[in-house]
Amino acid sequence: MNNEILADEERSGGIQVISRAAAILNALGSHPEGLSLGAIANEVQLPRSTVQRIVAALAEEGMVRTEGAGGVRLGPMLLRLVSTIHTDVIAIASPYLQQLCNETEETVSLGRASGRQISNIHYIVAERELRVVPKFGLNLPIYSTSAGRALLSMKSNQEIRQLVGETLEPATKNTVKDISTLLTKIEQVRSTGISMESGETVLGVSTMSTAIETILGHYSISVLMPTERFGSRQQIVEQAILRCKESLIGEIGRLNSAK
Repeated sequence: MNNEILADEERSGGIQVISRAAAILNALGSHPEGLSLGAIANEVQLPRSTVQRIVAALAEEGMVRTEGAGGVRLGPMLLRLVSTIHTDVIAIASPYLQQLCNETEETVSLGRASGRQISNIHYIVAERELRVVPKFGLNLPIYSTSAGRALLSMKSNQEIRQLVGETLEPATKNTVKDISTLLTKIEQVRSTGISMESGETVLGVSTMSTAIETILGHYSISVLMPTERFGSRQQIVEQAILRCKESLIGEIGRLNSAK
């Protein structure tokens, strides 16, 4: 066997090990409570002995940690890396948000959910006389905002009920008031990928949002505008926001792309 064939086999074997390690880390990421070696083997469809060998190597690097009766969790080194990467999401997203702002001529924002609320973590204000200027970090009800409902659409109805409860405190006279109505609206978001609201959070302001599920977490992309412009610009904004979504997912990476 010549050196070139040996080199090819080494490369192939190295790629396979990396792929298997990634599958194990992905399985653990889906189960923060931890998994036994046998459970990991079932998740990734590999022999238990292979999983044990890879887990031992990952543990040496701090990528995973073992606890108790063979329980395995993501380790501190990997969690620190993920935390560091989260701070770069705004830098990655900014050019795409700026393009969305330019295309729609409206204010755009990037949001994240925190329990029953959603916060603007970054925004770009439109350069026109009549525009919406959101507050940075403003915590808004997750059920009344289009961004919040876009993110809720990634959860099951049972999870939504547990999170928001049966009775919803109104932000304005237009706010959705009960869980049944909210779930109906969220089902529409699931079917279209687009969430909309008019005056449910702030009177006179309408928003359109979509959610992105990436390897760095779940985020919302929103376009905010005066309600009087919403109807005539709805289709243009919808097309632009979906293009922005696909571009950002392509740049950051889809959550299940490593499977």
